[in-house]
Amino acid sequence: MLIAADRNGTTISAVLPAATGDAIKAALDPVIEQDALLVTDGGKALASCATKMKVTHEVLNQSAGERVRGDLHFQTVNSRHERLNDFLRNHRGVATKYLENSLNWFHLAVLPKNPTARACLNAAMAIGSPT
Repeated sequence: MLIAADRNGTTISAVLPAATGDAIKAALDPVIEQDALLVTDGGKALASCATKMKVTHEVLNQSAGERVRGDLHFQTVNSRHERLNDFLRNHRGVATKYLENSLNWFHLAVLPKNPTARACLNAAMAIGSPT
């Protein structure tokens, strides 16, 4: 599963068929502009994805204690991961075949403070639709 967020907190998620650069690229291509800066924890698949997308990539070495470098951080994404894990834990986990629906529910019920009617409609239409 992939979670990505921008500086404004806009978040996307995807259930990936595999944790590869190609799979990540397929999920991020529609939402990342060519002039984007991708900040990651240095996973090989993320580096491969950035290379394939031809976007600038900065790595923060979290295992060496580097959580922030200047304006660069990935705390927004870490926060989303933690909230998603809490959400799934509260529902006693989710079967893989329902993971996409649970992500839609998470985006609708947990992330926004005041979901718009459009957001509710989009989430409702996505639930159960073939991927």
